Amino acid sequence: MFKITVMTQTIDTLGKALRHNMLVVATCRECQNQGRFLAKDLASFYGHGRDPFSLKFRCKQCDTRNCKITLMDNPYDRTPETIVWRPVKVKL
Repeated sequence: MFKITVMTQTIDTLGKALRHNMLVVATCRECQNQGRFLAKDLASFYGHGRDPFSLKFRCKQCDTRNCKITLMDNPYDRTPETIVWRPVKVKL
């Protein structure tokens, strides 16, 4: 009788994750070490149209590139001690 439609949007770029103030979480599949990045920082570093799931991260503990990428809401109100990493360019 009544049809209810719910609008959902897939977050497939860093720009969309930026608009929702999300964190990009890289979890190592080997040692379960986690690194959290602001989507804002990654979007300014890699570009707003970049797919967050195509980013390559290296684990600091076991030195592998086998990381699982997830997006999560920013937990400012729940955990005040969230460590957020920032991307930087390094000249060698």
